[in-house]
Amino acid sequence: MFRQSIITILLLVTVLTFTTVNAAEQLSLRDCIDLAIKNQPTIKAAQENVNASQGRVTQATSPYLPQLNASTGYSESHSLGGALGDTISKSYTTSLSINQMLYDFGKSGNTLDAARLGSRSAEHDTNRVVSEVILNVKQAYYALLAAKKLQLVADKTLEQAESHLRQAEAFFRVGSKPRFDVTRAEVDVNNAKLGIINSKNRVQMSTIALHNAMGVGPGIKIEIEDVLSDQAVIPPLEQALDESVKGRPEMLKIDADIEAARATIKADESGYLPSLSVNGAYNMSHGTAEMGMYRGDIQNSWNAGIFLTVPLYEGGMTKGKVYEARANVRALESQRETLKLSIFMELHQAYADIESATARIAVMESSLKNARDNLELAQGRYEAGIGAYIEVTDAQVASVDAEINHVKALYDYQLAAARLYKAMGKME
Repeated sequence: MFRQSIITILLLVTVLTFTTVNAAEQLSLRDCIDLAIKNQPTIKAAQENVNASQGRVTQATSPYLPQLNASTGYSESHSLGGALGDTISKSYTTSLSINQMLYDFGKSGNTLDAARLGSRSAEHDTNRVVSEVILNVKQAYYALLAAKKLQLVADKTLEQAESHLRQAEAFFRVGSKPRFDVTRAEVDVNNAKLGIINSKNRVQMSTIALHNAMGVGPGIKIEIEDVLSDQAVIPPLEQALDESVKGRPEMLKIDADIEAARATIKADESGYLPSLSVNGAYNMSHGTAEMGMYRGDIQNSWNAGIFLTVPLYEGGMTKGKVYEARANVRALESQRETLKLSIFMELHQAYADIESATARIAVMESSLKNARDNLELAQGRYEAGIGAYIEVTDAQVASVDAEINHVKALYDYQLAAARLYKAMGKME
């Protein structure tokens, strides 16, 4: 699963010729996700955990292979007394030994299975990290789009407020409108300027958040595509529930953890059983041995044997390991059920949020049209000298609120769709 999803994505991303984004380069959402997969430190850390788990697989494989050792050294021994007098031995010895396990009734095999399943668990955990990074990128991307749209609303509001101020000043100069209209228009202009400052700050902070989500430097200038109004493909709830159980990285990880724990039980139970091994050694020696009046050279030697090791009593060590391993399996099975319920809750929440955002978008599109029409009507009445400035102000506030609520509804829809995809385990 891991190699079919994340490694494939990483290989595709590696083909990219850039590691940083050129100034003002336009990036799609897919581009931002690819950059995050390539640069995010959290993904790199997860990949190193996979490498570490593969090292444990190599360790678990080692009992199947011969164990070869070499040693060299000098020894001297003195034995005083005896029937033939003192005995003195001096020698330089180099030894080469080999040991090979023949059969241990499944201990090594189950240990290796547990290590391989542990490596698979680490791969699924990397999938989990990648899915969280993708969600963070989407959230930051949509938040930046929303901030940019709200900045356009602020710019338009200031432009309209300044136009209203010029009209109020013109009416005041000819005496058709009171000074109050000018003062109120000046307040609206100042409020609009404050809105410009706040909107620029939101864009700046949202840009930094997107940089952080992608794992790139904050000084890089980027432009992003406006996809805030795009419609997401929303599958039926039954399909989403089925895919979440089969494809969610957390579910795949805990399934691998359960299988690894079961393999550990079998490996620990083999501690009750014997093991069979062979070993041999060849000793190359150079030295002398003196025993009283006799003296001789120390000769080379070799030895070989086959051994059956039977555990007779170990103080309950194996029993304790088996008991612990079985408890771990039961705990993981309970965690799996808890995780499954949590995922189902995520899915239902995402569908509820999508439904709510969709309804709000439809309502706000109608409200936005009405608010714009009312503002245009109020402006026309005021310019014709038959309307009060308070009507313009109220219509302006209603129009701005409708613009903001419409953008927020679009953002909430895209974020809910992104959370739905994550809950299903989709890497897109």
